Amino acid sequence: MEEKKKNVKRIVIRVILIVLIIINCAVIFKFSSEQSEESDKTSGKVVETIVENSPKTKNLSKQDKEKKKEEIVTPVRKTAHFTVYTVLGALVYLFTRTFEGKNWKKVLISIGFAFLYACSDEMHQLFVSGRSGEIKDILIDSCGATFGVIIVWSLWKVGCWIRRKMANK
Repeated sequence: MEEKKKNVKRIVIRVILIVLIIINCAVIFKFSSEQSEESDKTSGKVVETIVENSPKTKNLSKQDKEKKKEEIVTPVRKTAHFTVYTVLGALVYLFTRTFEGKNWKKVLISIGFAFLYACSDEMHQLFVSGRSGEIKDILIDSCGATFGVIIVWSLWKVGCWIRRKMANK
């Protein structure tokens, strides 16, 4: 009976993770579907919020604020790439952890999935007005996914270490 409960729990976790992965991929697809003007507006809102609220920039002149916005728009956009793929990598790795098998295969599957999705995402952008597919974005996305896997793996190891310590008391 205990084994049946574990299997049901594992299936529920898998379904939740698949839904979260699909939502994450849909968010990526939605942002990639934005034409350049709309994408610039989305990034512009984030950049505007940062410049207007940062203690180092909120008191600058209008001209200096505009200059600062131009300086940070690319890093903000690339950070968004990295972050959304960090989440994707983490979610896919968590999903693979619900299966038996070697950890290195789970890591490769997770990063590989994110890499392939990043490739398809950049290819998709070739068909969106004013957008382009960039190899460097695939690299940024893949690094983000790898970071997500590292975070989950590290937390998993810390959790195992804590459980061992608690069991030895």
